[in-house]
Amino acid sequence: METINTPTRWNLNNLRNGLDSKKIKKHLDSIQEKLFKIELGSTSNNLSEDELLTLSKLIKQIESAESFYYCLTTENIDPSFLTLLNANISTLKTEVRLIISNSQETWSNMTEEQFDDWLKNISRKSFISEIMKNEERSREGKIISSFASETSSGLEDIYAQVRKNFKVRVDLGNGENVISFAEANNLAMFHPKLHKRLLVFKELNDTLESQANVFASIYNQMVGIRLNENKIKKVDYLDESLKRNGISKETLNAMWDRLDSNLDVLSRYLKIKAREAGKKGLSWHELMTSSQEVSHHIKFSRAIDVIAKSLENIDRNMPEFVKNAISKGWVDAEQRSTKPPGGFCAPFIPEGESRISLSYDNSVDSARRLAHELGHAWHFHQMEDIPSLRFSEDTFEMTMAETSSIFFETVFTDYLIENTKDISNKKAMLGSKIERSLNYLMSIRGAYLFENKFYECRKKGQLDVNQIEELSQQCQELAYGSSLSEYESFVWIKYGQFYQADIPFYNYPYSFGFLLSIGLIELAKKDKLFHLKFQRFLSETGTLPVEQLIKKHFNKDLSQPDFWEQSIQKILMDIEQYNQL
Repeated sequence: METINTPTRWNLNNLRNGLDSKKIKKHLDSIQEKLFKIELGSTSNNLSEDELLTLSKLIKQIESAESFYYCLTTENIDPSFLTLLNANISTLKTEVRLIISNSQETWSNMTEEQFDDWLKNISRKSFISEIMKNEERSREGKIISSFASETSSGLEDIYAQVRKNFKVRVDLGNGENVISFAEANNLAMFHPKLHKRLLVFKELNDTLESQANVFASIYNQMVGIRLNENKIKKVDYLDESLKRNGISKETLNAMWDRLDSNLDVLSRYLKIKAREAGKKGLSWHELMTSSQEVSHHIKFSRAIDVIAKSLENIDRNMPEFVKNAISKGWVDAEQRSTKPPGGFCAPFIPEGESRISLSYDNSVDSARRLAHELGHAWHFHQMEDIPSLRFSEDTFEMTMAETSSIFFETVFTDYLIENTKDISNKKAMLGSKIERSLNYLMSIRGAYLFENKFYECRKKGQLDVNQIEELSQQCQELAYGSSLSEYESFVWIKYGQFYQADIPFYNYPYSFGFLLSIGLIELAKKDKLFHLKFQRFLSETGTLPVEQLIKKHFNKDLSQPDFWEQSIQKILMDIEQYNQL
């Protein structure tokens, strides 16, 4: 691979229709026409195998269009076009689900003999079993689910547009500037100078406070829609989420119980950091931004090399994959004001590609984010483009996705620390790693507790801004074991995860994936065939629940506490090493 010294810009033009808005619209119109023809047949007759195959291809095209939409949100694109595009995609997904519903209705009106005769002409029996698995309790339930999905998607878009148009006024010494939410949040968390981080952090929160009612209304409506949908379907909101993530309540509780049992020991690091700073306790902002004091920087080209090198002992195919992803224009690491905080990886599975977005600033943290998103891309690379009548959001467990991504970032971080000779830099990077670990466990746990309790409160009616903020603060304090002096304001606005239309309870899969990845990394050190098992494990995403896939490929029972305890002990070892340096 040719050496790339500066953050790369992705190539979107080599994907279907590129950045041509007219071609994009024409493509979606074509999908609409084909769906309409299939829908006409589904209302009165059984669909032929050719129609089922066409439907499966259209589902893949809709998913690719949705991934392309997410990529476009980081570009300087007319917001009205993005809103229309998102709405059109949601409508197409609703129409697919209506076709599936019509097919189920037709089957239910057939005699057993009629059904068997039709089934003889269908060679892909997997299509039928998929539709049967998707069968709802009632036709009304199916229609309401489609309506709820489309409405929630609209609310998600409103949230994104409001946040994107959000303006923060701040003076960093060169006169007052008006900056976006993304810029303000990035400066508040990553500006190299402490006093400027604090200044922007305060201005951002003050501005959020003045607009909080809008976000409270959006979130109240989204949760209200989900609760009503679950009530009609007669399911519990958390049970539904666990099923979609391929784990049982026993496994989730086993993980949280091990975390609670070790909370006092994990909190020890927070006390060490407070003592080093000469304080009784750290604030949330101080904890989350302490990595900015790390003097070690890593250029983009160096980050690519280190990520690739760190993976050599896991799977020799991984380093080549990393370098190819960069050289083929999959990664957009350029810093732009249009980009949201953090990063994402958008899959284009039929095309055999992905697109990664992040803002690379030569910090160790941005290198870690790059490794994280490449882990997602590796996961998508293992998945076969198999014809299916289900959207990937119905089969692609986040628990699985976050395992692959955090696996990559943890291997990279460990390698970087192990190969840093300067003691002060080693300690700083180890501290940053521990803080990231606590973020996956404590911050994510706080978000999970907030979401869980909000749903319970929302059953009784809407919550106002003060109630939401009080609930958020209480859950953070519980998750951090009351170890911080001050908690984060308006985290429920800043974290876009709460507003994901198709993924309620977005948060706990990160904790799950983090602890699972630690356990898998330990297995990789002992098993020479681990790379093959890991590839098969990822390739079978959605075919079985994650718990069963772990049992199948690694012979581990995640409903038992031992696995989770061993992973947490690795974090405690990091804390002990930090304290000794």
